[in-house]
Amino acid sequence: MEGFRKKVDAIVEAADSFRVRAFFYGEEEVINAGKLTKEEFDRYLEYLLDDEFKRRIVLKIICEEGEATIGQIADKAGFSRIEVLKHVNLLEYEGNVKRRGSNGNAVFTASEGKTRSAYEKIKFIVDAGLCTGCGSCVSACPVSAIRFADEKPMIDEETCIGCGICNVHCPRTFLPASLLGEIVKGEPVDLEVEPLSYFRKAYTAQSAKEKIRMVCQDGGVVTALLAYLFDQNIIDCAIGVRRASEDWRPEVTLVTNIDELLETAGTKYTIAPSISALNTVKEKGLRRVAIVGVPCQIHAVRKAEIYSSELLRSLGEPVILIGIFCMENFSHKALREITENHLGVSLEDVIKFNIDKGKFFAYTKEGEEKAVPIKEIAKLARHACHYCPDLTNEFADISVGSIGSAAGW
Repeated sequence: MEGFRKKVDAIVEAADSFRVRAFFYGEEEVINAGKLTKEEFDRYLEYLLDDEFKRRIVLKIICEEGEATIGQIADKAGFSRIEVLKHVNLLEYEGNVKRRGSNGNAVFTASEGKTRSAYEKIKFIVDAGLCTGCGSCVSACPVSAIRFADEKPMIDEETCIGCGICNVHCPRTFLPASLLGEIVKGEPVDLEVEPLSYFRKAYTAQSAKEKIRMVCQDGGVVTALLAYLFDQNIIDCAIGVRRASEDWRPEVTLVTNIDELLETAGTKYTIAPSISALNTVKEKGLRRVAIVGVPCQIHAVRKAEIYSSELLRSLGEPVILIGIFCMENFSHKALREITENHLGVSLEDVIKFNIDKGKFFAYTKEGEEKAVPIKEIAKLARHACHYCPDLTNEFADISVGSIGSAAGW
């Protein structure tokens, strides 16, 4: 009877949670926005209820035990280790529990401090200069209240229903790195003692197709991988970024064939909200999507897979995540300052950028090569980039970068 009562209490608390109530009472707005059908709305609401219920069960166990390890919680709740990790990470972010010790031996206790009962809109991330510009909040918002303008998300306060889903999707509100590492590796990961993130194999590679090598950044590996996926009918589309104008303004685009793919080859070195294109995947009736992104963008998708899988399923089915190595990114204004003030060339005259051997390179239409040490322009990088813990895109399915490879590879 006691166990049954605990479950009933957890159900009541789950139904009363801020996210569930905001989404439930916002049904009319969500349906009218046209992003989710009534069936998709009902499925996601059920998902939120189940998710909150399980989190309340985990919290009750920690409160009753005084302190508990992941294994102890999993045994008592009947949940998998991954499920428990998912919930304790969010409970920790909410301020409901505290962690003591590293991931492998972590012990969790209930917090007596202030809890995050309602999720703030991601405006606080933008105002703090921590926004990566990944575009995840744009695709996550169920009422399309967020748009990307001036290289940052803008919230329509009149449309917003305050559900906080954007907060959960954002890679900068909290990032369950140990959980992501365990999912990728397939076994527990202790980030404090493991010197190198998990990987299966490392290769130096180059595309065998000349038409790819002619337009690629280095070896054309990403373009070749995507071309293969299209050839084998493994994907319906891929999210990429193309150069939209001579002044290097990026444009997120949904690629559906190899000809379009070639237009996205090469690195742009300026911000593009790629994950927002999941909205376009749904609008065009496509499903199987390959996502190419820098670490913060891959982090956002991985978080959605963990904390909002039902919403992600309504937008598309990520078949593969291809991660690009990234040290820093620049605003379009900063990119112009680098080319004109540090390299002495017009941004419109540049046909390719590259970072290699500690320098930032620009190649012009006239065949000139200009370079400046990265340390001289590091201050121009986006503020958010200085807080990134992931150069090699360790949570992607395949990570690609030219570091350590010969030219053209």
